[in-house]
Amino acid sequence: MVLKSRRTVPLVPVMDEPVKKKQKVSEDGVDVGGGGDEVDRELLVIQQHMLNQCLCPVSESSLRKPFQSVRLVSDGQGDYHVPTLSEWSRDRILLFVSTLQLLCEVAIKQKAKRSMCTRIGEICDALVRNEYGLIEQLIEFSSHSDPFICFTASRALSAFLIVSKSHVNRSWLESLTENALVTTHAQKISFSLEVIKHVVEWKDLDTHPLEDSSDDRPPVTCVVVNVSEPESLDTSQVKCLCIKALEAQWPAIVKKFNGMIGSYSSEHESTIVTFLGLWEAIISVKANLSVVDTKPFYAHLDRFVALLNPAVPPGIWKHLLGLFNEVLCYGSTLALQDVLAEEPCALAHLVVRSVKDWHLLDTLPYRGGSGRFGGGAGDGDRPLLQKMALLVLKSVAVTVKETRCDSSSDSSLGSEADDVDADMAMIERSIREVLRQLDNCVKTLLPFHPETPLAQWVVQLFADQDDALIEGMVCCLDVAVGLFYRNSAQLDLRHTLSPAATFVHFLRAVSHDPDVLLDLLVSNETCFLLYLLRLLKFVRRNWVEFVACCSRELDSTMSVLIRLRLAIDRLVSKALFPYNINPVLRLLEKCEQMYEVNDS
Repeated sequence: MVLKSRRTVPLVPVMDEPVKKKQKVSEDGVDVGGGGDEVDRELLVIQQHMLNQCLCPVSESSLRKPFQSVRLVSDGQGDYHVPTLSEWSRDRILLFVSTLQLLCEVAIKQKAKRSMCTRIGEICDALVRNEYGLIEQLIEFSSHSDPFICFTASRALSAFLIVSKSHVNRSWLESLTENALVTTHAQKISFSLEVIKHVVEWKDLDTHPLEDSSDDRPPVTCVVVNVSEPESLDTSQVKCLCIKALEAQWPAIVKKFNGMIGSYSSEHESTIVTFLGLWEAIISVKANLSVVDTKPFYAHLDRFVALLNPAVPPGIWKHLLGLFNEVLCYGSTLALQDVLAEEPCALAHLVVRSVKDWHLLDTLPYRGGSGRFGGGAGDGDRPLLQKMALLVLKSVAVTVKETRCDSSSDSSLGSEADDVDADMAMIERSIREVLRQLDNCVKTLLPFHPETPLAQWVVQLFADQDDALIEGMVCCLDVAVGLFYRNSAQLDLRHTLSPAATFVHFLRAVSHDPDVLLDLLVSNETCFLLYLLRLLKFVRRNWVEFVACCSRELDSTMSVLIRLRLAIDRLVSKALFPYNINPVLRLLEKCEQMYEVNDS
């Protein structure tokens, strides 16, 4: 197929020489008289200078030539056309597309630094205007037979969309979403979804603290242009455009993948994983999308809970559980909200019911999976069990929090106390059964002692995953506080969920090192600040229970907290703490005072 050129540069030979109808064409059909090799050399020169963050040393003709293809090529019938990328050799396609990707990615980083090489800016502007008709050709690579070309084109297209921001042509996005819906070609579907996923996952300020920021700036000899701050930092517009294009087709796409998973075939596994990864990325708080933009993507989740059955392989289970865990983003979002949205509550209720009434945990394909940490052939899939356990804990926490919020609003009327108690008692019975089944499941699959309470094994189960461990501890703490709110919980449930016991075992896991706690407080990778704040409030209100639980380890436990307070004090005195830590400091001081009184 011959693509019509959209460029603004006239397709005429240099110096207005007359066009010859017969030309010597290289065997790959691209250039004349060794011109293809010249294009390769110029692409390599561009790449080399891009590594130095500057294209000023590259001449205008050398810079434009690879994108313009320079000369018209005869199709053998007296007509002339610009060769499409698909007509090039495999190596030249990969060289060209990877150069395009590098160009866009360097431009993105320089825009973020607000200092951009003028020549890089000019060629990127030409690409954004699609002067060379490249974007449609990159999209066509979605069905290319070579998987390396397909992958490279998808990454280049993602980088192009990110650097284009609000200037993206909607027809390109519509082509991508149409591909995902209409075609049955698995690779073509994956290509389209991967492009959108990569854009949605992009982080505007993604520089590691240890990374040399000068690496993304042009050299001092470069002619630079200053980029305005709004243009340099915000990619929310292009993310929104991608989401809006996807939203129109989303119900049909969901239906399509629901059928693909329901009638699972191994040839579709990669495509299914890509779809679930995109869905999770859209819902993730890390995408920084608005609630309004993401709300349509919370629909239809109930259909996919039903897909957690023995006919679906462990790999798909894990991605489904990852999606559900992202919806129930308890530690980062739901635990902080006064009123919970309907969608996560509905999912939590469905998971609780699936465990309690339909014995979902009995169908977990633990032995059928190959976990990352597995050893011999008989080992199970520990990451799968971790994801399942965390989902159950989150669902229980959301259910308790929702009931407490509703009960608090009802009890304000003054005459609803009996109804509130009845609601909490009913919730407690359901939660007790769900936690019992989770406890049985974990102890059946892992070598825990039968008497080990959930408050202890939750630390051991998630010991290799900081984020899941802290979020699991927050869930257990909030469920305990929620169920004990009206002192309705019986002693066995208090023992099962003891927040003090969880904290004691957590300190054992980190070898009673206060520096670990300090690192977790400073980092934004976990919800440890939320956990510590709520734990200290619990300790202050339940000091006698805390002392009894710590028993012989009270001194070592309090020693960690005291040393943590001193370390925080030192950082605060030097104005080095990254946020206001005073609420935690006050609670640490209060607990220390109670400890001193207790000791005396």
